[in-house]
Amino acid sequence: MSYMELYEKGIEAFLRKDYDEAQRCFEELLMEGYNFPDVLNKLAFCKSIKGDLEGAQELLKRALELNPGYSEAAINLIYVLNELGKYEEARRVQEKIKKATLKHREKVVDPFVIGKIANLHAEVGERYAEIGLYKEAIEEYKKAIKLRPTFVDLRTRLAVLLREQGEIEEAIEHLTQCLLEKKDYIPALIQLGLTYYVMGEYELAKKQWNRVLSKDPNNSVAKMYINMLKNIKE
Repeated sequence: MSYMELYEKGIEAFLRKDYDEAQRCFEELLMEGYNFPDVLNKLAFCKSIKGDLEGAQELLKRALELNPGYSEAAINLIYVLNELGKYEEARRVQEKIKKATLKHREKVVDPFVIGKIANLHAEVGERYAEIGLYKEAIEEYKKAIKLRPTFVDLRTRLAVLLREQGEIEEAIEHLTQCLLEKKDYIPALIQLGLTYYVMGEYELAKKQWNRVLSKDPNNSVAKMYINMLKNIKE
């Protein structure tokens, strides 16, 4: 089983609250060297559910070392530290989050204006992509996503550009985030399938396209790609 199959299996188990299976998958990923902050955070949650608070604490600290801005992991760490009776350490983490939040609030402007700026960055990104300046295009889309993380259309386009430049893992992370924001967002499912396809993960690719057909049975793009897989197998 490839690491992406393991990750997908772990996420599915986690979402259906099968924490034993999720923990097994995430631990195997870590053993293989895939120390993604999201994996560490979710594995920590599995451990905390089972009462292994010390193990959860260690994993959450590792997640925050890799991504200091990971607020979900920080909040989970505060909970675990409080459960362990480490109130002073929990307070320090809480203060750190509070300062970061206050600093962010000082910079907050009209959400409508922020959305317009995000779309402008995306437009500039497209102009760069049209003339083959993909690195610059990706940077513009990342600026757009930083301003509006929930704009799944922009995040999906960013993932496509990343995939075309060989940044497969990062592309998958963005597409997965799209689907967390909007579970059945068809463009993200189509592109996630294509990303798995270029990796040679044909069953995972087929799974995403079948998810599209379950929501839109007449989707011609998904049908075309599934037929393409049949030809490959033949």
